[in-house]
Amino acid sequence: MLLLRACGSPPSPVASTRPVRSLASAQLALPRVLLALVALAAVMATAPSVEAAPRRAKSHAKTKAPSRAATRAAARGKAKADADEAAVAGGKVAVFAFAGEDTYSVRDHVIQALTDRGIKVDTALPPVDTAEQYRDMGAVMDVAAYVHGHVKQLPADHAVATIVIRSGVTGRKLTSATFTGFRRGLPYDVEEKLWQRLGATFRRACVAATKPRPHHNQPMVIEAGTPL
Repeated sequence: MLLLRACGSPPSPVASTRPVRSLASAQLALPRVLLALVALAAVMATAPSVEAAPRRAKSHAKTKAPSRAATRAAARGKAKADADEAAVAGGKVAVFAFAGEDTYSVRDHVIQALTDRGIKVDTALPPVDTAEQYRDMGAVMDVAAYVHGHVKQLPADHAVATIVIRSGVTGRKLTSATFTGFRRGLPYDVEEKLWQRLGATFRRACVAATKPRPHHNQPMVIEAGTPL
């Protein structure tokens, strides 16, 4: 007992473990603080980008908004398209007799393709000789365009049809298109593809015919002889 008192009492197990626990707690708290700081820095870094995104989207929306000039141009384009369609619907086209072999079927399908577009077709006018005569006849008869045609038989039961468009305002040739296929199916191919290939030319001719035509030569008069 005297020896224990002189040397002092041994340290208790509870008292000896307190510094170790404090050190361990400090070591665990440090990484937590670091993680919290890193998370805070990440949040602060992403905050400006989140705020800037709506601004960029707003500015992008401003550039996409149509201007008044674009709106007026679109309105003018639509009005012109409507006027062109009205000119086509009120246009008049003369279709002459086609030359070549087995021409009646092809010609009938050409007439059908034009009438489906609302065009008035005249099949009674005879062809003339010069561009000036076509021009004068177009002015008198109010013709927007003339249609000539030629059909030729080919070997192996094939055929080729050539369609020529002439202006009723100037009397000159505008364009032509060639259609080739089996003889029996060729008329239907012409009817199906005529407007796709020549519709723009018919449209321009019909629009030109709605404008005032210049006066040219006087109508041609044929003297039949001295009356009895």
